[in-house]
Amino acid sequence: MKIKKNEILIIGGLGSIGSIISNYLLKKNLDPIIIDKVKNKSIKNFFKINLNNKSIIEKSLKKIFKKFPNIKILINCNGLIHNELIYDFIRKKVHSEKNLINIFKQNVIIPYLTSGYFIKNIIEKPPKQSLIINFSSVNSSGVVGQSAYSASKKSIEILTKTWAKEFSYHKIRFACIAPGYINLQSTNKKTKKKKLNKIINEIPINRLGKKNEILNAILFIIKNDYFNGKVLQIDGGL
Repeated sequence: MKIKKNEILIIGGLGSIGSIISNYLLKKNLDPIIIDKVKNKSIKNFFKINLNNKSIIEKSLKKIFKKFPNIKILINCNGLIHNELIYDFIRKKVHSEKNLINIFKQNVIIPYLTSGYFIKNIIEKPPKQSLIINFSSVNSSGVVGQSAYSASKKSIEILTKTWAKEFSYHKIRFACIAPGYINLQSTNKKTKKKKLNKIINEIPINRLGKKNEILNAILFIIKNDYFNGKVLQIDGGL
């Protein structure tokens, strides 16, 4: 799939993952449409929106699709990393319901709804090749202390595979990227140095992933029209 100006919509485009593809597209003068809840007045086609419920998502995307009718790629980069045991033996507390709901809201519900309105917009127009890219995690297989987070990321993988079966007939491809431990602000902030060193020793190529390796994964999926309904793992062999 070839891309032109104003054809890519990025949700969470200023986050650790989102900024990688946003910055690349901006440098290429491809003018992506970027949504984030953090204010930024310097970026063209930027919308400061907190997509915290279905009504806001519907109204916001309807407005954006009207202004940019050639959008054909949606990249769902929003997400939340969270560490919390289902039962904390030391604090003697069960996992916070508020945190549990927020994990699934950020990692499943928001990309579910943005994808739904993207699909609606595509199907109601003359058929054209389109693509949705979601983000999972190497920890979708389950990791100690992240049962809720892992479950939310496994959910987005299952949704990606299911949507490909449901909507590829309409020329919409679906793909998911599952990054491992990438040298990003979010990774360094959420992982203690001692634990991070232990993880690096467990990675077969013995280092954290690089930003450009995530970018290359995104570009591979965009360019390869036969990649569909699959999870692309970028984890150094974990």
